[in-house]
Amino acid sequence: MNSETATRCAPARRLRSAARRLALGLATVLLPTATVVAQPEYTDRERCLLDRLRAAAPMATVAEIQADCEPPTATLPSATPEDDASRQSQLIAPLPPVPEPVAFGTTSSPVERRMLSESRLWGERFALLPHRPNYLMPLTHMSRDPVVGSQELQRNEIKFQLSFKFPLTPPLFEGRGALFFAYTGQFWWQAFNDDVSSPFRDYGHEPELFYAWRPGFSLAGWTARHASLGFVHQSNGRSGQISRSWNRLFAELTLDRPSGWWLSLRPWWRVPEDDDDDNPEITRFVGNGELRVGHVGETENWTLTLRRNLGSGGKGSAQLDWSRPTGFSPQLRWYVQYFDGYGESLIDYNRRLQRIGAGVMLNDWF
Repeated sequence: MNSETATRCAPARRLRSAARRLALGLATVLLPTATVVAQPEYTDRERCLLDRLRAAAPMATVAEIQADCEPPTATLPSATPEDDASRQSQLIAPLPPVPEPVAFGTTSSPVERRMLSESRLWGERFALLPHRPNYLMPLTHMSRDPVVGSQELQRNEIKFQLSFKFPLTPPLFEGRGALFFAYTGQFWWQAFNDDVSSPFRDYGHEPELFYAWRPGFSLAGWTARHASLGFVHQSNGRSGQISRSWNRLFAELTLDRPSGWWLSLRPWWRVPEDDDDDNPEITRFVGNGELRVGHVGETENWTLTLRRNLGSGGKGSAQLDWSRPTGFSPQLRWYVQYFDGYGESLIDYNRRLQRIGAGVMLNDWF
């Protein structure tokens, strides 16, 4: 190449050299920035997956690669039955404690035990409280033939009693008393007398309205547990010559001792009636009141009921009751009753008789 040609090409070479230097400078400035912008930000797991993909064997599966990049799990020690029970007790919230039932046997007072047991049923809508003993005697025997009109009646018959009460008011005067209604029904059934179609020989319906309270005083080792004042009507529900009825006002006081003995005194006053009184001498035969003495033992209960008219020529009666658990039912007790005197039933209140009977009872006095 001659000098003239070299002279003409020199500017072109210088231009190309400058262009290369400019491009190199731009690349030096721009390329690092572009790389930073385009570079994605990977998580630790994604970087692990990329590294495993580059180094994975040709037959490796996706699941195996993913498993290599899963975070390690803590190894728990094997659980014992005690641990399982502990975890279950923590997961299951404990139930609130159940209140302990009233321990009726912790008191030596027979009257107090009954009052405590009845208090559990006061708020029950469909509960009736027992008033007097409820019993059934499938067989009783009288010492003389009963007389009701012209019917030929037998000495053997069934006798049963139903008695209940319920409060008409909530507890009054700081829970010491309440107003009650009570009903007692006695029934004498000639069930074995097919000749006259097995009739009921007599009924005794006895509704009462009374106020009862706890007196809470002591006298000579006896504690007054229960007192009441009220009105009682007694009728046999008949009409005509065999109609019997009378009305009384009464007061009653019941006391007991820690040894299981108890007594109840119940005097009454007959409400006067008009001239057509069905039974004008009933007070003379039945009495002016009754005294009841009883003992509540571990298994056996005894009760003696005495009625007496304190005037001259007055009559009365005595009744002895015995009961004990049957052994096959917690609700039933064996029951034996013996009566001697006047006024067992209204239909023949003025005829003395003796009766003995046996059966079962639902509840005793105490």
